[in-house]
Amino acid sequence: MSFDLEDTTIHSYPYAFINKKGEAIVVTTLDAKQCQRLIDMYLAYQPRNSFHGLPPITDEACVAWARHMIDTGVNLIARSFGEGIVGHNVLFPINERVCEMLVVVSPQFQNIGIGTELVRCSIQLSHELGFEKIQLSVESTNVRARHVYKKCGFEYLSKERGSEVDMAIDLKRYRDRLNVSVAEVMNRDVISIHWDESCRAALEIFLNSHVAALPVIDNNEELIGIISKSDLMVPSQIGKKVTDVLTRDVLTVREGCVVARVIRLLQSKKVRSIPVVGRNKKLVGIIGRKDILAYYAKHV
Repeated sequence: MSFDLEDTTIHSYPYAFINKKGEAIVVTTLDAKQCQRLIDMYLAYQPRNSFHGLPPITDEACVAWARHMIDTGVNLIARSFGEGIVGHNVLFPINERVCEMLVVVSPQFQNIGIGTELVRCSIQLSHELGFEKIQLSVESTNVRARHVYKKCGFEYLSKERGSEVDMAIDLKRYRDRLNVSVAEVMNRDVISIHWDESCRAALEIFLNSHVAALPVIDNNEELIGIISKSDLMVPSQIGKKVTDVLTRDVLTVREGCVVARVIRLLQSKKVRSIPVVGRNKKLVGIIGRKDILAYYAKHV
């Protein structure tokens, strides 16, 4: 079974977050350049044989096991800017509707939120790939992992059987969350700029905020365009007005649009966020991948 990961949101826009220690972590799909680094993460894992008999104790078996996951699974990794790969999530397709999931976080990076974000990203990825169910087995004594899975929407399939517990999440029910309106998910505290402002003022906003693009509004707060960081990369643009460099053909959605359509637009148009307009094109908010994931974190 083959998957076109290039069409998924997480591939186009890696998910960045701050863990509980204040460190920046990025979750993204695994590429060929990162495979050896993932193997190195498992070779450095201590103690070996600590969960489900994994990672394998000998280096040779450990490398073979890691390569098998890379070759047969759908892989996400969590990268720390200082430490390299610190977490791994792999989906093993059982059939076209069901996959099995394994989540591993380096011991020194456990219990600081990385596993939770990996699970949430894998749920979104599984949905986009068309799976209807994710299942997993977790050691009955691993209370922390069981708590994370429950928090992310997994349910117990049966009572404990020996040392393991079976859990699963129904992605068909997860799809119900995709039918909520943009109004419930969007960020209403949107940073915008007036069309008559200078590009230098726009530059100051970019330097002092984390936005990649600014919706441009007129005197009636109607959306007339958008300006991005790349628009200001040419020195000669800095001395101009925003209205001179903005892009007027802007992709927008209405408040009543469903999140499922927004996700498709984010994927197909390769944009990070989409302005939300109300009546008369008035800017009322903005919605991006982080807003959608934040909503799922609270409601799934």
